[in-house]
Amino acid sequence: MSRFNRPLRPADKPAQELARLARALGHPHRMAILRFLHERKTCVCGEIVEVLPVAQSTVSQHLKVLKEAGWIRGEVEGPRVCYCINLNALKRFRSLVDTSFLSSMEVPMCLAEDVRAMVRDKYGKLADKSGGSCCCGGDSDVAAVAVKIGYSPEDLTTIPADANLGLGCGNPLEYADVKPAETVLDLGSGAGLDCFLAAHEVGKQGRVIGVDMTAEMIEKARENARTGAFSNVEFRLGEIEHLPVADSTVDVIISNCVINLSPDKPQVFREAFRVLKPGGRLVVSDLVLTKPISADLRESVEAYVGCVAGALMKDDYLAAIREAGFDSVAIAHESRYDVGLDALDEPLRKEALEAVLSIKVRAVKSK
Repeated sequence: MSRFNRPLRPADKPAQELARLARALGHPHRMAILRFLHERKTCVCGEIVEVLPVAQSTVSQHLKVLKEAGWIRGEVEGPRVCYCINLNALKRFRSLVDTSFLSSMEVPMCLAEDVRAMVRDKYGKLADKSGGSCCCGGDSDVAAVAVKIGYSPEDLTTIPADANLGLGCGNPLEYADVKPAETVLDLGSGAGLDCFLAAHEVGKQGRVIGVDMTAEMIEKARENARTGAFSNVEFRLGEIEHLPVADSTVDVIISNCVINLSPDKPQVFREAFRVLKPGGRLVVSDLVLTKPISADLRESVEAYVGCVAGALMKDDYLAAIREAGFDSVAIAHESRYDVGLDALDEPLRKEALEAVLSIKVRAVKSK
């Protein structure tokens, strides 16, 4: 079912508020009044009558509609009322547009390269320094973070120390059921943590491929592979929206808190479907939203690179997987995500804590 054929959901409160504000703008004279107030800061009804070719009673009615909707304020000054635009209403309108539409859309292509450049820069710097930080950039004890999100201390002793940069939000391998001799593909492989753990599971007869768009991460991962003598792991530079992998060659795809960084998430899932063999599995650990987030949080650079601002609503995320062609799409586990949000300002951090969910999703490409 395409997104355009998907059953419509009832309008939620933000959508209802957006509709109310939009209705108040549903006349060209009201739009003209708002522009006039924006330029003049304050004015009285008579001044508006001088620039609009309508009667004063009509202007008064338009002002009443705008005031009741919250677009303008009116203050009594002696025998007259001075009107001014409500800037908070403008900000609220923009936020409502974002939460009602942009949270479930791909980033416009004109912005996609800006997003990729931003992500490359942040993760390139992380690759160049020792240690790391969690996905949202706060905790420095990466081993403790890894254990908290689902890795065992024993597993962490089997991989090179520099492979764990603390950039995940879960352990996708916990639900992947990887078998010996299989081929595993990691989308956004970073320094190689999940690739090396998967390499143990597939054994010498299997193969693991890591794809990352950050050159510094690829080099770091290759160094880690040499350090750990992993002969069954390779790392390829590329974008997860355009995988450098042949059709129908992969048994299992894993990804850990990366797809939410993509400006075109549906394309990522289409590519995953393309490279999987019939019967292949997709297992993703990622962040999603339980409710829309504000424009301030969505526009935060730290929040986007930190996996929060790029997150979709949970239902939209699952729908994108289904629309790519996958069957048996199901959440294996979900939990509130509270790791490493300290890089955000306190109001944004609190909002993220209330809205962000960590999920582990399984899906299958039917035979």
